[in-house]
Amino acid sequence: MDYQGSFDVTDAVFATFGVEREVSRFTTASFGGPATTGRARLFGVYGQLAVTPIENLTLTGGVRHDDHNVFGGATVFSGSGVWSPNGGNTLLRASYSEGFKAPTLYQLQSEYGNALLTPERSHGWDAGITQRGLDGAVEASATWFDRTSKDLIAFISCPANGTGICAGRPFGTYDNIQRAEAKGLEFALKLKPVEAFTVAAAYTYLDAQNRSAGTANFGRKLQRRPADSLTVNADYRWAFGLSTGATVTMVGDSFDNASNTRRLDGYVLTDLRAALPITERVEVYGRVENLFDERYQTIFQYGTPGRAAYGGVRVRY
Repeated sequence: MDYQGSFDVTDAVFATFGVEREVSRFTTASFGGPATTGRARLFGVYGQLAVTPIENLTLTGGVRHDDHNVFGGATVFSGSGVWSPNGGNTLLRASYSEGFKAPTLYQLQSEYGNALLTPERSHGWDAGITQRGLDGAVEASATWFDRTSKDLIAFISCPANGTGICAGRPFGTYDNIQRAEAKGLEFALKLKPVEAFTVAAAYTYLDAQNRSAGTANFGRKLQRRPADSLTVNADYRWAFGLSTGATVTMVGDSFDNASNTRRLDGYVLTDLRAALPITERVEVYGRVENLFDERYQTIFQYGTPGRAAYGGVRVRY
């Protein structure tokens, strides 16, 4: 259940506020054993002010309070600013935010669960620039981000005869990482040389590390966080109405475990799509995912989809 409202305080001040209530229930049973049930309730309230003190400058500030029936309450803050010195062709932006995330019932009570988990807390900032040119035919942006998390929840492997939180968890369990840091750069480029043709590319460099001092994994890469990822989209609308497009996604190597001893190889996926209107209300479409049937893993020994084709008809009323 949620409610959101907004109103203009003045011509230069816009307010948003809201209330959310979420109830989760969980039941699990394994190997014929007794069922385990759980229930969690999260209640949140938030407010935000957006202020435009001068032309081409917008400042935003927000506050949120969450109350969890097990883990108690937490208040977080956020703020951002966007300024253009030339009427929107150049945008300078920056933001700061804080986060609070309670463990899920699955992370707490499933056959992989850990009842000793504590909530994640984080804070981070980013700053960047966006530049538009040639009447919107070119748009480029760059963003630096930096985030620090405390008690980050992650899945860990367990030995067959594990002790401590691994006792009775031969296939692994969840644990808190005392401190983790993630920082990096994002670049984006969008080209529209003609009205019918658009090319967009986005690249992310990520340096995500375990920074829990005094632990065996201090300084190691966080698991399943590739350092490099690139996505390229190309779309063309033909004069007779046909829309065609392709997406190429490239993901670099990562590690599957906290000790960085098991590597996951990078991969490249190619998808195709097309849509053709038959009438004003009817459209046929199709797409092919993983065109070249790439074999890859995002989690060690977990299957991923091979080549797949889909088609259908969309009807709008």
